[in-house]
Amino acid sequence: MKAGPRNRKLLFQRKTVIIDDYGEEIATWTDYAIVWAGVIWGTGAERREAAQLSASQPATFRVLADSETLALSVEDRISFADGLWNITSVVPLGLNEGVEVTAVRTAT
Repeated sequence: MKAGPRNRKLLFQRKTVIIDDYGEEIATWTDYAIVWAGVIWGTGAERREAAQLSASQPATFRVLADSETLALSVEDRISFADGLWNITSVVPLGLNEGVEVTAVRTAT
C-alpha cells in the first residue's frame, strides 16, 4: 500500500472489562494504536425508529498491516472525526497490502 492514500490519523481503542468492588463488570476503553489510514466513505442512511430519527455512516479504513492492526477485531472501536466508530469487519488484504477495517458511526 502506497503512503499517499493514508492521510487520516485514527485511534484504535480496545475494550477492557474490570470488576468493581461490588463484583460488577465495568467496560472501559483504552487506547490501543494510533495509525494513518486511507478512508473510503460509505453512504449515509437515515431511518425512523421508535419515533426517533437516527443516522449511520459506514466507512472503510485501509491501514498498513503490522502486529497491532492484524490483531484488531470487532470488539475494538475507532476514534476518528470527532466520533466513535464500531468495527464491523477486519480483513487482511495480503502480503504488503494492508488491512481493511470497516466500521459504522451511529448518531442519534
